[in-house]
Order: sequence, then C-alpha cells, then structure tokens
Amino acid sequence: MAQYFSASEFRKCTPSCSIEQMDGAFLDLLDAIRERAGIPLVLNSAYRSVAYERAHGRAGTSAHCAGRAVDIRCRTSANRYKIVKAALECGVRRIGIAQTYIHIDNADDHAQDVIWDYYGG
Repeated sequence: MAQYFSASEFRKCTPSCSIEQMDGAFLDLLDAIRERAGIPLVLNSAYRSVAYERAHGRAGTSAHCAGRAVDIRCRTSANRYKIVKAALECGVRRIGIAQTYIHIDNADDHAQDVIWDYYGG
C-alpha cells in the first residue's frame, strides 16, 4: 500500500477509482517521487477504464488503463520543476506537461524518454 497516498485520494480522482486498481510498482514509484519532490502530490486522475477512455475519444491504450499513470495537479513553475525533477531522478521516462497538471507514467509498451505537452498549437 502507498505510503503517501490514501484510498480516499483515488476516489476523488476524475474518474473516481480505487487504489486497488493501481499497479503496485507504480504506487511505489509515486511514493518515491513524492519523497524526492518534498511537496504533496494531489492527484487529478489515476486509473481509467478502457470504456472511459473510448467514451472520451481516446484509443483505450493509455497507461491509465493499466493503473500505471497519474495526472498530478500543478499550478506553479516551482512545483512543476520539483515534480519533473523528482520524476526524472526516480527513473520516469514518460512525462506530459499541461498548464494545470503533470502526467507521469511507467508504461513500458509506449515510447520511452519522452516529454510532451498538452498546450496544442
């Protein structure tokens, strides 16, 4: 079970999910990132079903569907730096950066050593 994350935090995600739907090794990674970042990590999104992904126009192959991804709320440059730095130091090889969150995952069946943005254009 996760050291820094409670079951109730996963129920608050969009969509709501349970901590049991998350991959155990990924939860360990998330704890390590939280430890290194030194700040609370508030989760916006974690596990998503294939049906949920497809209903929102996605392919259903996201790392979220395997419980191996989260979107972490982030609204300041300083916290963005702390989270990305900690994730990289913990071996994360897939990071997405949006205006209000950071996506991290450890899917090994997707492209590695990538950082992308959600800014469009």
